[in-house]
Amino acid sequence: MRSLHRMLIAAALAMPASLAAQKLTPGTWTGTISPPNQGAVEATFDVRVSGDTTKITMNAMGRVMETSGVKVEADRVLFSFAPGGTEVRCTLMLRDDKGYSGDCLDAQGGKGVIVMRPPKS
Repeated sequence: MRSLHRMLIAAALAMPASLAAQKLTPGTWTGTISPPNQGAVEATFDVRVSGDTTKITMNAMGRVMETSGVKVEADRVLFSFAPGGTEVRCTLMLRDDKGYSGDCLDAQGGKGVIVMRPPKS
């Protein structure tokens, strides 16, 4: 019983830190988008947070793309977008510099890469 009590206290103490890590800093992030079989292009990512909802708008090559299903976890961000109607799913992992980078996969197996760097303080 005593060990269960200790585990509950440890979990309660760890919870605020993990919840704080599950939010993206609002503002304009910078980075790159590398479509499948193409080089990287400069991009901005407008991040908006309202309560538990995070929205990301990507801007690259004169195009604006809204993301959907944004999910922020302690060590990753997941979202999708649909350029030209084809859904692309992204999983970006947290980096040491507090940015994110990772792969984006489409239904045909094409793989792109996105890198997001947080706004400068």
